[in-house]
Amino acid sequence: MFPAIWSNRHAVALILVIGILLTLPMLMSVAGLPPRDRVYSGIRVETGTGPLDEQNIFEEKGPVDILFVGSSLIVRGVDMNYVQQQLSASLGRPAKVARLSLKWQGLDMQYMLMRDFLEHRKANLVIMDMPTLALIGDAPHIQAYRWMRWGEFPESTSGLSFRQRMAIYGAQVLGAPRQMVNYLRPNRLVQSPRLVAKLGSQSEYGSVGYFGGPFVTEPRTPPQIPVDSMSSHGVADNNFDFQGLALGPYHRHWAREIGNLAKQYNVPFAMIHVPEDTERGMSQIPERMYWPEIVGLPAAPVLGIPSATLFQATPASEINNYYYDQHFNDNGKEFFTRAITPAVLDLYMKETHGRTIQ
Repeated sequence: MFPAIWSNRHAVALILVIGILLTLPMLMSVAGLPPRDRVYSGIRVETGTGPLDEQNIFEEKGPVDILFVGSSLIVRGVDMNYVQQQLSASLGRPAKVARLSLKWQGLDMQYMLMRDFLEHRKANLVIMDMPTLALIGDAPHIQAYRWMRWGEFPESTSGLSFRQRMAIYGAQVLGAPRQMVNYLRPNRLVQSPRLVAKLGSQSEYGSVGYFGGPFVTEPRTPPQIPVDSMSSHGVADNNFDFQGLALGPYHRHWAREIGNLAKQYNVPFAMIHVPEDTERGMSQIPERMYWPEIVGLPAAPVLGIPSATLFQATPASEINNYYYDQHFNDNGKEFFTRAITPAVLDLYMKETHGRTIQ
């Protein structure tokens, strides 16, 4: 067998290579970070809607009326085109509704998306989905190494513990070589309009049955639900249960930073709950914490519909036909969007026009 180290010269070279790799995030920061949009073009297409995020943040111009930010739950839960059509009809002008998201939950990821957008464009209202029990642990997002860069947004990480900052740095060590390669050789694949549209909708999950079962088309006209009941009215609201499993310090930190972003850019902020398959029959919306308090925006509402209310006219045996796993398929996406949109439009009018929709 060949020895692991051939000579002293080989040992020095190996130590030098390892040292460069370990310090590459800092070296890149000192040398000057590439443009921020290169981060998105380097994100693998399998991880979500990065190409659409890049387009919405850096290529599209002008303000948006409503910006949705979140994970894949919001991609498969809210039909942006429908919300945009309904808002346009209410305003009597073409409205603009946009979405930013990547797969898997994490408030560090959602902070990054929201910050990048607000640094380049204006939003009249930001609506974000908050973590469910699918977010396990209290560490950087599973794909953080793809979009976190050392020395970027330093004020946003100043409140983290040393251990948490080292976890972020570890992710950056993993991602720095790929980010450097992407700077030298940009990934132009993400500029394909067809790919952007496909990834933006995650349409491959639309006509899929529950956990691989047959897809069964279901009625997509939801029950009439009072608008006021779809918005939280304090921690004791009967439609919500805010006493779930609390987030750890890492994600609570990013929740506060998200609230600080909303304050910094003076943008109205709200949260939305997209029902998961495990909520079948629940008469309250399960939330892990009382989000307005956690983000530091006491007046920020949480929009949602208890699963029992949403599916009140649907036989229990047919509810799974609206999901492909914990996410909605096209049945559920259209069903939920049509139900929640009146509350979204009502909130928009209150925040931007000081009135409700007639």
